Amino acid sequence: MRKLRRLRIVQVISNYPNAWPIPPFNQGGTEKVVSELTNELVRKGHQVYVFAARKSRSLAEVIHYPRGIRDRGIRKFVLKRMPDRIDVIHDHTFTSTIGRAKTKIPTVCTMHLPVKHRVKNPVYVSRRARKVMGRNKGYFVYNGVLPSEYEFSSRKKGYLLFIGRVLREKGVLHAIEIAERTNKRLIIAGPIKDKALYRNQIAPRIRKNPKIKYVGAVGGKRKQNLLKYADCLLFPTIWEEPFGLVMIEAMICGTPVVALRNGAVPEVLQGFPDLICNSVNDMVRRVKRNRFPSPSVLRRYVRSRFTVNQMTKGYVRIYRQIIKSGSERR
Repeated sequence: MRKLRRLRIVQVISNYPNAWPIPPFNQGGTEKVVSELTNELVRKGHQVYVFAARKSRSLAEVIHYPRGIRDRGIRKFVLKRMPDRIDVIHDHTFTSTIGRAKTKIPTVCTMHLPVKHRVKNPVYVSRRARKVMGRNKGYFVYNGVLPSEYEFSSRKKGYLLFIGRVLREKGVLHAIEIAERTNKRLIIAGPIKDKALYRNQIAPRIRKNPKIKYVGAVGGKRKQNLLKYADCLLFPTIWEEPFGLVMIEAMICGTPVVALRNGAVPEVLQGFPDLICNSVNDMVRRVKRNRFPSPSVLRRYVRSRFTVNQMTKGYVRIYRQIIKSGSERR
């Protein structure tokens, strides 16, 4: 069998509007995915460069953006400092700024948000996103986690958990309602992105209910402990969820997920259809029933479908395909 040559790859992650370094500390799902993909590409022997925010660290060679750079500035900065003999560029920016530049270097653009950018080689993070946002054109690759980085526990501590950006679209108000109606403890973790929502609708309900607690954005050991000891993760998303990384993070820790049937939820939870709900009433019933798959089954499920190794192999196949297509056209 002919051995495939190693590739020279550039990864580009957005520095605007949220200039989080890689790997992220306590927020930044996209930054986490890009960081782990980049490191795995290096471990597989590829020569990788990553354009990222200041203070970023990686196994790849990091090219740091100057402070405050924006969309077109990112494009200009990256193209001006492009290393020699690059085989493929992987654009993770939220505006697909490199993909829209139509550079001669083959470029793929991952759509980490539910957006409809018209670029040559779009990659979506679920079949659902590819169908809704891409009209079934382009590619899809599921996000993945490193199982070795996640602690596992079959022992739970009797609370519900919501982890995510504190936004209406993420369903945080639904999570509070579920806790109120089941009389269970709820821990809410994540950055406040809608301050008016928190001030006017969330904080008053927390003050009235001592069983509900907001703990802020979390990462590292603190996030691990919250995930692995929760009775279940609530994922009452009400938008066109492109993937939902926290669902697989919970399951790899042995924690079940009770989620609304929106966006990619049915794909991510395909192995556990009883955990997919059609309404908040349905979620309340599932939480009250408290009958979930065993923690070890949940962990095995993620290991079989959603790992960084599987994600990286999927992207490398796409890289080689578009490189080959470009060579044949030339």
